[in-house]
Amino acid sequence: MKIGIIGYGKMGKDIFSLFFDKLSDAQFVVIDLFGAEENTAAVLKTLGKSLKRKKITEEQYEFKKNSFLFTDDTAALSGCDTVIEAVFENMAAKKEIFAKAAAAVSEDCLLLSNTSSLNIASVFEGIPHKERCFGLHFFYPVKLTGFVELNILPDTADSCIKKAAELVETAGKKPIVFSGDYHIYLNQILACMVSHAIYLRESMNVTTEELNKGLEEMFPVAPPFEVLDSVGLGLMAGSPDNFRIERNKGLLGYGCEKMNGWLKAGCPKDTMCFLDFMKEHETANGISCEKAPLYMAALILNETVNAASEYSGDRSVLLEAVQDTLGIAETPAAYLERYGIDTLFAALDELHSKTGFGSYIHQSKDVWESILV
Repeated sequence: MKIGIIGYGKMGKDIFSLFFDKLSDAQFVVIDLFGAEENTAAVLKTLGKSLKRKKITEEQYEFKKNSFLFTDDTAALSGCDTVIEAVFENMAAKKEIFAKAAAAVSEDCLLLSNTSSLNIASVFEGIPHKERCFGLHFFYPVKLTGFVELNILPDTADSCIKKAAELVETAGKKPIVFSGDYHIYLNQILACMVSHAIYLRESMNVTTEELNKGLEEMFPVAPPFEVLDSVGLGLMAGSPDNFRIERNKGLLGYGCEKMNGWLKAGCPKDTMCFLDFMKEHETANGISCEKAPLYMAALILNETVNAASEYSGDRSVLLEAVQDTLGIAETPAAYLERYGIDTLFAALDELHSKTGFGSYIHQSKDVWESILV
């Protein structure tokens, strides 16, 4: 198997590392425009340490050190079975990259984009043999998340979906397939969670730190504003039009407006800057966040039910993927049991009456119970 990876920023590096560690007999070509020599040396140094610590054998070391190539020449992708693009979120750049990649590889080589926000059909516009073109979205950091989204297009062949799913599974991840308006869905529910946290901060008149603390039991790894901090305002504050599910546009638009306001106020767009900025610009007033977990559970369960009622795949896989992506401590069903459906509906009705956001409109008890019980 020969895998091409285009781009070696944070995402490209993580994707390469995942497959390089997990696939013992694969060959790799990494298109790296700025640091091919330096990054080659870094990988060889890591391999040397693994050999010294006896994490790999001498035979494995000899194979691995000759199994990868960093280059700025896309022609080197020739012979690849799969090419994964992981460059920055720019449509023109991605289209140019895939035009070059398609010219270098065979017609049955998978062409996969890791885009987290762009229209996937547009990314592959003009690329021949569209049955092998679709999205393969990893979350950052790659090694800490369990699911990978396969965002398929109408022309995507079943055989190509199967091939990509098997590749993901070989690397120890779980594939989940989305199509149409549900492209990059796990990113959308994550964005809804963050926007909802922003609304709760505003409506409850508490600080980001206070709300994070109020939600830390529900989110043992990273509460919502830590997620925002780790992703950075630069990525999280993008246009809600990047997400196509109509019911969520009001909430996402609200969150984007607030985040862009913080950018204009001087908050850096980079990762690990948001919480420090907010700490300098907020004053705690001691207001209780006791009801925050209920309001957060209500939003997450409602969006999960709405998505599951329209999802054509295995609902149990979707529910597991939501829990994994958001990092919530318990299953959606456990939160339904904890709070009770009437209490959750009352919270959603209150939220909707105050905001008018479609994200807070719930379906019937029968629908909720058919999905969550």
